[in-house]
Amino acid sequence: MPVTKIEITSRQPFAGGESFGEVGPYEQWDGVVHFAVEPSHSANESVADIGLAPRDAQGRVNFSSDFRVLRPADPEKGNGRVVLDVLNRGKPLALRNLNSSPDVPPDAPMDPGNGFLMRQGYSVAWCGWQHDVPDAPGLMGINVPGAVDAGRPVSGKIVVTFQTNTPTLVQYLSDRMHRSYPANNLEDWESLLTVQEHEDAPEEIIPRREWFFSRLEDGRRIPDASHVYLPSGFQPGKVYQVVYTTTGAPVVGLGLLATRDVASFLRHASADEGNPLARHSERVYAFGVSQSGR
Repeated sequence: MPVTKIEITSRQPFAGGESFGEVGPYEQWDGVVHFAVEPSHSANESVADIGLAPRDAQGRVNFSSDFRVLRPADPEKGNGRVVLDVLNRGKPLALRNLNSSPDVPPDAPMDPGNGFLMRQGYSVAWCGWQHDVPDAPGLMGINVPGAVDAGRPVSGKIVVTFQTNTPTLVQYLSDRMHRSYPANNLEDWESLLTVQEHEDAPEEIIPRREWFFSRLEDGRRIPDASHVYLPSGFQPGKVYQVVYTTTGAPVVGLGLLATRDVASFLRHASADEGNPLARHSERVYAFGVSQSGR
């Protein structure tokens, strides 16, 4: 089985021990789920660059994800159903959308909202699948290996596209503070910055001497591999693209395997194999919103 181990690091009452109807109180289990997959297996081989990922002694690709499950404190009172909530940008969605719970900071205790899922006896599970989740407390992500070529990390050109909502001089090389792909060489004069009036408009190259891999700090320009600085300013609504060379190609498609394989594990694995929902998961449903729904 691709899930080799679930390492539980925390087990505590959910919602301060609140009782949910006839089902009673819930528990929250947090930890890390570990995977090992065969890269040549027909169910895995379509993942981009999986053949370039480092392998263990058995020829498998190893990775791990943040993991969480809510389950009835007395599993016998559950309904035998599990909702696998596919995280969006590292954030849980199901309690907000199905329990009408309020938005809370990622590192705050989860709010049960109206308790709908709990009163019905559902267990709820989460498994990190995005490699570039912002480095912020409480967000859940995945740790995947990078592709290697002849034992060295893969290098190549990357394109970062962005549109600003307000005028700005500096832009981070990623969306919504997700982890960026840093530029290899801050003085690379083959890097390009282009601008378009809209997505289908012709591209105009902004001369290299007019922009920098830098950020501003107290009004001073600080060289920075993860930011671009344009003294004339980025204009709202216009489409900008930065083309540059970076090193490091995480095998991001392993996140899709993590979602698939943790669902199968929760449905079929035994308690001896570390399944916290063993014998109480007759059905597993996936739930997602936005990119997670797609």
